[in-house]
Amino acid sequence: MRALVLSDIHSNLEALLQVFEDAEIRGGFDEVWCLGDTVGYGPDPGKCVDLLQGYNPICVVGNHDLAATGKLSTDNFNPHAAQWTATQLSSDHARFLSSLPEVAQRGDFTLVHGSLRLPVEEYILSKESAWGTFAVLESLYCLVGHSHIPFINLEGDSEYEFQPFPEDEVVDLGQERLIINPGGVGQPRDGDPRPSYALVDDVKNTIERHSVSYDLGKTQEKMRTVGLPEPLISRLNLGR
Repeated sequence: MRALVLSDIHSNLEALLQVFEDAEIRGGFDEVWCLGDTVGYGPDPGKCVDLLQGYNPICVVGNHDLAATGKLSTDNFNPHAAQWTATQLSSDHARFLSSLPEVAQRGDFTLVHGSLRLPVEEYILSKESAWGTFAVLESLYCLVGHSHIPFINLEGDSEYEFQPFPEDEVVDLGQERLIINPGGVGQPRDGDPRPSYALVDDVKNTIERHSVSYDLGKTQEKMRTVGLPEPLISRLNLGR
């Protein structure tokens, strides 16, 4: 079985469409696993939800998904983007997003948006935050999003070593516990504006990460048309 792993789509339809197309070219996939934040920031929240639902995904909820459906305070969000996103979702979209679990399990993989300690809030970017998830992880591997930064975190000898998640390389998952972030689809923050995603092969026990170019200008033009803030538009150029 091959799974397409997506995170932080953030209402960027052009990026999401290109990821699906690229994954098909690379051999296709049997399942879609989504690590949350399908909406927020971008111009096409409803269309992204519709496209994702068409694949019957295994999906967890993100903080932006909760904020857009009124389940989380928007005090710490860009108010314009958060409020606008909420107005663009149908009742069916909101029902789907608000019904998603915080944590999901698929074989040897645990799926969560932020961390297992604080599923929709905590960023795994430090040894301490990694320890918090390893301490309660009951499977071999944990897939996370939220930071939009791809990495592989090794449990090792309690060192919780962060390593870059290489692009276009097949990584043997092995039998050591790992935390893995595939990077962001709709708003990358690793300095590369291209959408990043991963493909898992649970028969070969491998994972690989890929980035793909898309019509970034089209997404930005849509954002300007609906009046989203210019800083959100310009940051897509930088991958930050």
